[in-house]
Amino acid sequence: MIAMTDTLPHQWVKIHAGANPDAPAVTFAGGWISYAELDRRANAHAQTLLDEGVEPGAVVPLVATVTLETIIALVAVPLLGAVPAPYGPHRVDVNGAAAGNAYAIVPTSGSAGYPRGVILTSGNVTAAVEASRHRLGNDFGDRWLLTLPLFHVGGLSVVWRSLTAGGSIELHARFDAVAVARSLKGGSVSMASLVPTMLHRILEVDPGPYDGIKGVLLGGAPASRDLVERGLAAGLPVLQTYGMTETCSQVATVEPGSERQSLGTAGRLLDGFVVSFDESEILLDGPAVSPGYFGEAPRIGPYRTGDLGHMDAEGRLIVTGRSDELILTGGESVRPSAIEAAIETIPLAAHAVVVGVDDEEWGQVVVAVVATEPPCMPDIEAAVAGRLARHEIPKHWIQVDAIPLLANGKPDRAATAALAGRVLRKRADR
Repeated sequence: MIAMTDTLPHQWVKIHAGANPDAPAVTFAGGWISYAELDRRANAHAQTLLDEGVEPGAVVPLVATVTLETIIALVAVPLLGAVPAPYGPHRVDVNGAAAGNAYAIVPTSGSAGYPRGVILTSGNVTAAVEASRHRLGNDFGDRWLLTLPLFHVGGLSVVWRSLTAGGSIELHARFDAVAVARSLKGGSVSMASLVPTMLHRILEVDPGPYDGIKGVLLGGAPASRDLVERGLAAGLPVLQTYGMTETCSQVATVEPGSERQSLGTAGRLLDGFVVSFDESEILLDGPAVSPGYFGEAPRIGPYRTGDLGHMDAEGRLIVTGRSDELILTGGESVRPSAIEAAIETIPLAAHAVVVGVDDEEWGQVVVAVVATEPPCMPDIEAAVAGRLARHEIPKHWIQVDAIPLLANGKPDRAATAALAGRVLRKRADR
């Protein structure tokens, strides 16, 4: 393993192009390019940007599709001392801006209703990449499957980790469960980053067995214990992970080899992170934590995640839910994540999101939106009733073909709550 320094991912491309020019950097449908070719194309693109008037420190918006062209741009823009601001469906307004000490400006997922531009400095990126590699052990011989969006930190981190290590990236321009399962089973990749919905669909189309995979990072949304156990039983080393844009991806990740002992946890903190708790809210600090949001005042003190959790006796982080997702119903506080976990242990329920809908009598009522076949709903309701406290049992159940998702694969809770509200109003009008 090559020792890492403060060298940044785009600089590592040139280093690897000199040391291993023919090594594959990126593979994709129909071909691949070497580190020497990636370096050449990135320099050519940087020259084009320079000719167009891009100056050092300028923020450069990028339409970030999961393509070779996006990876070239992510290498080229920093070559000029400029700052990439990748975006997808939603764009942070950075026109004409200078970004100070930013290495990239990355939009949040939009789960709060709108995206904010997270400033990630060069120090954030190098600290995050080094801590991740120390935990996972990825090296130049690894190929990392990439199907996550490149306008979110999960996808960007795959690029940064792989280019730093001199490994290769296998691009999947869109998530296709059959194609991803084929790559995982065929030995073409050794690492992958997925969200729970993706893993569920992969196991549905091909339950395994899989072998030869070093690690499957699973994050971006809560994963049920049942899903992780199914992945492990199929031969996939599922490494649950916890992180966010503001921490340059990973904060805690299950250590390879300890997957079963760590079930129900996000593993131990990565090097450099310091955690504290304020009435169960997780607070984070360390060299990978962003200094703040673009156009806003800098962060003061630890970053308040809004997530609730605690450490277990073995020093592993357990995330229990969101402080801002509590449902207050009839004077009781209900945590959606606990109900969702109970529902998803039932084989008939593919995925569930629990939301609170305003109600004149109860303040809010608990509503479960479940992706399943219509005939299964009564069985799911009956099975869940014995696993929950009385005030936790959903008052309303809604069957859907698929849960609304954000672009990064997380459940879109705002859209799900709006859907639940519409359904309940229609039922009331009948």
